[in-house]
Amino acid sequence: MPPSQVRLGAILLLLITGVQGSPRATPPASARLDAVVDAIVDRPAAGAPRPDPAALLTDLRAIDPAALSFDERIDRRFAETILIGRQVAAPRTGREAPPPMGEAAYTRMLREQYLLPYDAAGLWTYAWQEFDRTVGDLTALAQRIDAKRSWLEIANDVKTRHPDGVKMIGAHQEIVDRARAHIVAKDLMTIPWPEQVTVTRRVPTAGNNPYYGSFSGASSRPPAADGTALGEWQINPFDPTWNEAKQRDYLLEHDWGVILVTAPHETYGGHHVQMLYQMHNSRKLRRMTSTPMFSEGWGLYNEQLFEETGFFPEETIHLRQLQLKLWRNARVVYDCGLQTGRMTREQAITLMVDRVGFLRWAAEAEVDSALARPGYFIGYFMGMSEILKMREEYRAALGERFTLKRFHDALLAVGSLPPALVREALMAGVSK
Repeated sequence: MPPSQVRLGAILLLLITGVQGSPRATPPASARLDAVVDAIVDRPAAGAPRPDPAALLTDLRAIDPAALSFDERIDRRFAETILIGRQVAAPRTGREAPPPMGEAAYTRMLREQYLLPYDAAGLWTYAWQEFDRTVGDLTALAQRIDAKRSWLEIANDVKTRHPDGVKMIGAHQEIVDRARAHIVAKDLMTIPWPEQVTVTRRVPTAGNNPYYGSFSGASSRPPAADGTALGEWQINPFDPTWNEAKQRDYLLEHDWGVILVTAPHETYGGHHVQMLYQMHNSRKLRRMTSTPMFSEGWGLYNEQLFEETGFFPEETIHLRQLQLKLWRNARVVYDCGLQTGRMTREQAITLMVDRVGFLRWAAEAEVDSALARPGYFIGYFMGMSEILKMREEYRAALGERFTLKRFHDALLAVGSLPPALVREALMAGVSK
């Protein structure tokens, strides 16, 4: 019997026989919460169904929050968002993308799973406003760099500057090592555990594959013999046997600009550092689960943080960073659009090609990835936006005591929760 069923069974026994033989005694609220958490995070035995999220949600909501500690109340609400997400998610049939969620389900996802203050229509409007705002920032920066060229012309020129294809893995490792040194030099955040990130060749998997690569955190593999936590940034490798057109397309999407901007997102101080903190979180639910609304938002936040703290060597790389931010703006537009019928797949691809500057093959892979994971890709921009708001709130509360390092350490220690819950825990700790 899976551990979660054993624990739930023990609680049912308590309900029947009572504690110390007293009839109908109710288990402590903490024990009831622990049982729900176990059912959420423990994997069912092979072939066994996952526990019914609706039943678990009923059990969770029956727990009196007043009988829980502050951290337990946060966990209770986090568990609620996870269970709602499991109910809202559209069913998948085979390898086909799930059907569109529809207006009502999408709004429920925004408000009850991610705890955002938007319905689908409100997010659609906000997404376009932020997309246009970033286009304005790109246009203004392009004017400072070269008033005779558009921002997209400058970005396309940056994309022609890339490492030698056969040395691509080593080029990424060089920037990863520089990103770690930047964290130390600028005192941006604490990394209290022995760790390292290695750039490796990515092996294709079944289904949709990212066109660029992926990050595999230290929780995915045993530590080294000396206890060092090992993260891997897995990059799709260059193949010198490709024809000239395919080689050109690959290199245009693996330029120095995208490497300099993406390394902070994936490694230092983005996903790698966030996953280390998650692995060491004392709260089981926060250690075992996360939400893209924070984890991907934290990754994108680090792209901006490294621009703010002088990591990029020139303004053209800043422009490339803004272009990659525009891509994440577009993700909110087309995720909302595709899932609510406001946009077709072809319109989403056209947006990425004509207004963001993606090659068509990369845009198709990007949009298809979003279709396969409805709701996931809004986490990048929306999560970053919420983290930036928290930073200013934390700065105002601490005044002269504020430092970026103090903010980042406190933020990461909370866990990868919906930003509204992170904010509540973060600000509760200000007076401690």
